[in-house]
Formats: sequence, structure tokens, C-alpha cells
Amino acid sequence: MVTLVKNEHHSVTSSFTYSLDDTDVIETFGSMERFDEIVSYNGNQFGHTEPIGDKPTDEETDKFWDYIQEHDYDDREDDWVSDRKGGYEVDVELIDDKEKNKNGNSSSDG
Repeated sequence: MVTLVKNEHHSVTSSFTYSLDDTDVIETFGSMERFDEIVSYNGNQFGHTEPIGDKPTDEETDKFWDYIQEHDYDDREDDWVSDRKGGYEVDVELIDDKEKNKNGNSSSDG
């Protein structure tokens, strides 16, 4: 028996939705307005096309990402762009079943 493994290398865009408590955001960042400014400087993945307000300090940016990591997301949506549009890489590899059997793994053909 020979085993063939097909590997597909895809591009996936994952969108995470968070519900954040206003009071907690204000306690952490000072105001909702400041939080919105910090979010706007961290890319258009949060719905901003251009940064607004004062650029956050490195400390504020670190605090923002730490804050997001500390919270569980409510929903996750994955867009398998390369599967939908094509253009992903594919490779194959053969697994030597005899070598696998020498290492203590059993073969399904007995």
C-alpha cells in the first residue's frame, strides 16, 4: 500500500466579532472617543478607512492589542478566499508505509 497526502495551501480571512462593555472600555482607555481613535490607527479591519484623532502611543497600541486578546470573541467568520477564487498552491507527498511500519505504526492491510 502507498499513502499519498495532498496539501492545499489556502488564504483565509477570519473576521472576529467582539462585544465590549462600554464602562470597561472607558476605564481602560479613558473614553469611547479615545478607544475609537486607537482602533482607527490599527487598520481598516475595524471599519475605518482613515485614522482619526491623535495617533496612539506605542503603549496605547500595546494596551489595545492586549485588551482584545483578553476578551473572547462572540462570532468568527472565515472567508476562504483562495478556495472561492482559486489560486491556491497544491503539493503532494508520498509516505513510505514500509518505513512507517518500522517505526511501530501498523498498516491497514495487515
